[in-house]
Amino acid sequence: MTDKPLNPFRRDMYDSLESFVDHVSELLECPITLENPHHRVLVYSSHDDETDMVRISTIISRRVPEKVINRLWKDGVIPQLLQSRKPIKIEGKKEIGLGNRVAVSIWRGEEVIGYIWAVELDKPLTNNKMLILENAAVIARHLLSRFSKNTAPSLQDNQEFFWRVLTGYVNETAIEAKIQELGMAKIPFYTIMIFPFPEIINKEIEKHILYLLKVSQDVKISFSTIEDKELIILATPLDSKENPISCYKQFIDNFEKNLQERFQIEHVKGAFGGIYKQFVDVPKSLKEARTVLEVREKFPEQTSSFTHYQELGIYQFLDILLEKRRQDGSVNIAIQNLLEYDQIHKTELLATLEVYLDESESMQKTAAKLHIHNNTLSYRLKRIAEIMEVDITIPSQKFMIYLDLKLMRW
Repeated sequence: MTDKPLNPFRRDMYDSLESFVDHVSELLECPITLENPHHRVLVYSSHDDETDMVRISTIISRRVPEKVINRLWKDGVIPQLLQSRKPIKIEGKKEIGLGNRVAVSIWRGEEVIGYIWAVELDKPLTNNKMLILENAAVIARHLLSRFSKNTAPSLQDNQEFFWRVLTGYVNETAIEAKIQELGMAKIPFYTIMIFPFPEIINKEIEKHILYLLKVSQDVKISFSTIEDKELIILATPLDSKENPISCYKQFIDNFEKNLQERFQIEHVKGAFGGIYKQFVDVPKSLKEARTVLEVREKFPEQTSSFTHYQELGIYQFLDILLEKRRQDGSVNIAIQNLLEYDQIHKTELLATLEVYLDESESMQKTAAKLHIHNNTLSYRLKRIAEIMEVDITIPSQKFMIYLDLKLMRW
């Protein structure tokens, strides 16, 4: 059998985009979809006997499902496509109905103007077929200019653009141009907020969310996106002269209250990262908001009321300190001695010490929280000092002990 030529394409071979993708499908022996840069379907190959759920949904709605786009961003697939001119293999993700794929970006100069997606069915594409696909992307550039029609960006397009901003793949100039294109006022400063929901956000819940965002009287929502159980938004106060932290906290309180009272959606507790002026800091604000959620989950008693990254205090640095501890291979001997004593004698001295420090060394509050008498607490603190051989009245020693106690839970 003669191998197919690696570049069997000529511009004058096709009278439409449909004839082009059918030819690519015939050469690669698999279903082909041609998309614009916002993941809207332009054309797809005909006579495909086999496919997967994502492709069926994409063809029906004429756009890749939002949850699939968000997942591909999170897994680094789309960032790869925005950097590479070579085809990229994508492992299937059964949980979202996505089979194995190969995708290649279509470039015009330094700009991605579309994508070709190939569904790998029974067997992966060979090296020769990967080269054919790469060459198909080159000819597709000319065909897109010739046949495609420009369409106005939709809400989904804006959400996909927001993911680019969140992951740091859009520069300041492009973001400002997008804001101008959407007719938005200049954003003086902003923060990124995350609202984790107890279950996956379905269409009905999404409708309620979008309504509340639209009618908000506390902040202006410039961009938003939904990813499985999370709502992520870029917000700025309606009045730039107001205290932004107060505005953001008020919005979070009102949003959670309205979700519960109007739509019976409970257990949603938002968080926001730092407040910035430059859009290059969007990924940083996102990471900080996630840190708030992570700290609240690991230290619920001490941090359940925290919503803002600055409220975390020393909790901001626990991941950095833990990494240093791991690199150094060191342990806090004083805490280790106390832990071993507890294990041998079935005592709770380590827990007592942590509560004592959490309660700012208040005897009354610590005893009440532990449900013990003050005299019992005094005896425990004396034994703790003897076993640890550390004077926790010295600020530097006390601070290190406190940090290492928290690192044990990180």
